[in-house]
Amino acid sequence: MNSVKFIILFMFIGYLNGQAPDNINKVVYKQMLTLKSKLIANPISWQDTREGYLRNRAARVCDLALDSLETVDPIDLIGRYYPELDSLLININDGKEYEVVSPPYKNYQINYFYSSSKP
Repeated sequence: MNSVKFIILFMFIGYLNGQAPDNINKVVYKQMLTLKSKLIANPISWQDTREGYLRNRAARVCDLALDSLETVDPIDLIGRYYPELDSLLININDGKEYEVVSPPYKNYQINYFYSSSKP
């Protein structure tokens, strides 16, 4: 008998949670806040590397999504910001770095000790 009461109580709580239309706002808010805190908590996010740049850019997109949460429908918000966040997170986790471009080869020497005085 206890298991039947437990199942009925569980179903009733699930039904009540499924009825609230504001749950999606709470879910999107919680997910954006968690993602932003994870992106900024990494010490690489403030370094001048590719991963740091992408982490700061993704945190900026999270800020934009959090700012527009009250004015835009959450479904439109998901369609607008989640593809960009997804691509940024994929680029963060791929482990690549910026390509270092070497300066062109100079076939001459510069004399730093030469001084000329022109009148």
